[in-house]
Amino acid sequence: MSTTKSFLGEKALVIGGSIAGLLAARVLSDFYEEVLLIEKDQMGKKEWTRTGVPQGSHGHALLKSGEEILTELFPGIVDELIADGSVKSDFASELAWNHHGCWKVKFHAGISIIQQSRPFLEWHIKQRLERIPNINFLYGGKVKKLLTNQDNTSVTGVEVQIQEGAVNLHRADLVVDASGAGSNTCFWLKQLGYDAPPKTEVKVDLFYASRIYSTLSPKDYDWGSLLVYPNPPIQTHGGGIFPIENQRWMVTLLGYGVDSPPMTEEKFIKYANSLEQPDVYEAIKNGTPDTDVSVYRFPALRRFHYEKLERIPNGLIVMGDAFCRIDPVFGQGMSIAAFEAMALKKELQKALQKKKRTQISKNAHRRFSKIIDVPWLIALTEDFRFTHTVGAQPFGLGFLKWYVKKVILACASNQKVYGRLINVLQLKAHPISLFTLSTLKAVFVRK
Repeated sequence: MSTTKSFLGEKALVIGGSIAGLLAARVLSDFYEEVLLIEKDQMGKKEWTRTGVPQGSHGHALLKSGEEILTELFPGIVDELIADGSVKSDFASELAWNHHGCWKVKFHAGISIIQQSRPFLEWHIKQRLERIPNINFLYGGKVKKLLTNQDNTSVTGVEVQIQEGAVNLHRADLVVDASGAGSNTCFWLKQLGYDAPPKTEVKVDLFYASRIYSTLSPKDYDWGSLLVYPNPPIQTHGGGIFPIENQRWMVTLLGYGVDSPPMTEEKFIKYANSLEQPDVYEAIKNGTPDTDVSVYRFPALRRFHYEKLERIPNGLIVMGDAFCRIDPVFGQGMSIAAFEAMALKKELQKALQKKKRTQISKNAHRRFSKIIDVPWLIALTEDFRFTHTVGAQPFGLGFLKWYVKKVILACASNQKVYGRLINVLQLKAHPISLFTLSTLKAVFVRK
């Protein structure tokens, strides 16, 4: 239900039912009389992975910062998720995390997170959206092109094809592209006589291989979640085990620069045994898998600099993976989408107050770019430890890699340092917090 007394326009369109698209629809519902979300896949069920989301079958993290935004947009949704099967856990005391060859100290840091599969989370968000009267859904629709005014300066809607059939025109005052890595906006801009945005790409050649287990090996474990991160440059293999709904376990193996991901049960178990620590292997070698192995390749981080475009049709906004794809190992994607949704909300509020809509697109993209800066830096600091990584390196990378590794090693024994690192990784604190005097002392004067 709208919470504003007036609207910015009659209709807003969202392309893509991604997490970014769903959260954008929620925000737009407060500013437009009608919101239409267009999804090329059919309506999904609670545990159904959309074909347009090849990464949907793999582990997904909702950071604490993202969870807090989700609660702001949908009050009570976290309680609903937990009641329906999401697993609530204390991050620092229940996660056994091996990083750079050492196990992080376990303690109660006061930061709890909820864990579930991505389809489960998406389904619950959609259920909430369906309760909002001015949000409608169009499933099985593929957006073919943007519609604009006569001089192509403003977007006026989209052309949609329904299941290889009829083509329909949908008019709108605002169009949000949240269609993910397969976004066509760069192509559409060129069609309209605009420049495509500059692109920054860092090739990492990452793969995920995942399957869900109903039971693990019959053994007592002192962890609720397990993560064995690769120890580059020598070790490029990693993996993790995380609880999800229905008392099941998501087991994800990963590797950087690996030619042949493990696609069979035998190879999956063998690969788990190749990790630097035996814990993942020991937990699954006698476990009971519920699904086949699903493999997803992530070739590169890609950042499209829409904020640098001098000209862009007003009323067009790009967000989520269509704006920037970050290494999924760090679990930042869904929470970044949440931050972008709140940034969009602020920009729409400003436009409503000033009764001026001509700068929404440019200003929103500038806000999104600032949001991306920190998680992008976090990911690249670790990704450039792998010798095969290729791309533009951030300023001061050598120092960052050296110091961050010192911080990580200190987390093996120092709760305060680990607590600060957790807040940075959960996108609740700026990395500058790792350079306080007390942290420097703890890092360099370790007992």
